[in-house]
Amino acid sequence: MYRVLDESSGNVVGIKVEGKLTKEDYDVLVPYLENLIQEHGRVSLLCDMTDFEGMELEAFWQDFKFGLRHLRDFERFAVVGDQRWLEWCTKAFSPLMKTEAKYFKPDQLTEAWQWVRSCAPKTAESRAR
Repeated sequence: MYRVLDESSGNVVGIKVEGKLTKEDYDVLVPYLENLIQEHGRVSLLCDMTDFEGMELEAFWQDFKFGLRHLRDFERFAVVGDQRWLEWCTKAFSPLMKTEAKYFKPDQLTEAWQWVRSCAPKTAESRAR
């Protein structure tokens, strides 16, 4: 399951993932993120994965499809967690994403928020380049 964090505002959203992500989670999360993208153009996302325990196959598939559709719609993507594979995935997939991605440890949550907020939204003209 997930919840949107209170610190979220404007084009910066934080999500806390707890337990196992399901297809039903993505049935709500995907439209929420797509509305933010439609409203703001580009979004910066912080995912606190400290309590993440995996995801259903259907959820993985929805995440994959969403990622492909919105490769250019994220300004920055911060991953917070204490699992080594999350750090590895963030570094490995960062060059494939059309966004800046960075991994933070749980005790760096404040720094992660500062980092995602420090990126000024780009204009439609600069995104087209």
